[in-house]
Amino acid sequence: MRHVLLVQPNRPGPTKWLSMSRYAAGLALALEPDHSVQTIAATSINMPQPLRSLFGRYRNLERLPRRWPSPPGIVHFTDVFLAPHAGRFACPRVTTLHDMIPMLDSRVRQIVSPQWRIEFLRSLKSLRNSDAIIVPSQATKDAYLARRDDNPDRLHVVPVVVPEDIAPPPAGFEREPRTILVIGTIAPYKNVPVLLHALAQPELRGVDVIRVGESFSPEYARLAERLGVASRIEHRSGVSNEELLSLFHRATVLAQPSLTEGFGMPVAEAMAAGLPVVTSDGGALPEVAGTAGRVVPFRTHREGPPDLDDARDFAQALAEVLEDTAARERMSRDGITQAARFRPAAVRPLLLAAYADARERSGR
Repeated sequence: MRHVLLVQPNRPGPTKWLSMSRYAAGLALALEPDHSVQTIAATSINMPQPLRSLFGRYRNLERLPRRWPSPPGIVHFTDVFLAPHAGRFACPRVTTLHDMIPMLDSRVRQIVSPQWRIEFLRSLKSLRNSDAIIVPSQATKDAYLARRDDNPDRLHVVPVVVPEDIAPPPAGFEREPRTILVIGTIAPYKNVPVLLHALAQPELRGVDVIRVGESFSPEYARLAERLGVASRIEHRSGVSNEELLSLFHRATVLAQPSLTEGFGMPVAEAMAAGLPVVTSDGGALPEVAGTAGRVVPFRTHREGPPDLDDARDFAQALAEVLEDTAARERMSRDGITQAARFRPAAVRPLLLAAYADARERSGR
């Protein structure tokens, strides 16, 4: 039995980085019981304490020794921002690069601090110290190789794991009619304005929306009010895994209008729960949805005002799925089949192949 050390980011403050915690938990599901798995947290930046004191959000977050006293069989950094720690380990090292969004979307670059941008570029350079790189999609692999000179063979496409407890509702379960589920942050690439404009289209009049994620920014709140859709949006935050599964069962369709995604976990999980999906063609979303989801080609995947033609097309696709019972039943069945690609048993051989490559390249 090999010992795998999973290192996940330690986000400052009282809240945890739930997506990273769930990613690490999925890796553990794919590895156990054949591997001994230990999960630890570390700050995403490695600097001496005197310097960390200048950046309050990093103070007292360092949890890794300068050298790991008893090297594990393999160490897996679950986010690229942890890659600078690789030099501490005398064992095979693997790093997950979830996406290249900071390099793709100029609006993301504009709203983050110079310190954050420096960290991302530094982390990309630190990937040279990893023996293998895991990416969740071919789209992320292509985006990375288009911008970095690296050996393609070092990159392994390993999808994010969807646990078995995310499953369809029991037979005979009645979903709420004309209810759209939306999951995500308010980051620019999530394309919230196009979603709001879509909800304002006549064909979606009277449709209810459940939105899981942080509250709208003042800008988005004003837009929702101006478009007359604010009263139809139920905001939910801090939901548990059980509550999220209940929402997957409650809704009629999932809407994912992102400009780009490195993977698109809500799409994979919704399909696993039997929920039909309508998504844009941004980034890895068509790759994850496959032929099971309704993929809407968008005209723009860049910054700027929302494309109203994209909003109309997205609204029409959502309306057609909401009104067509037979289509929803077919999409539900196909989605369950597509999501089988992301279950622990399907991801395990891909993950182990990446680990085997790392061991071979490290020579350890």
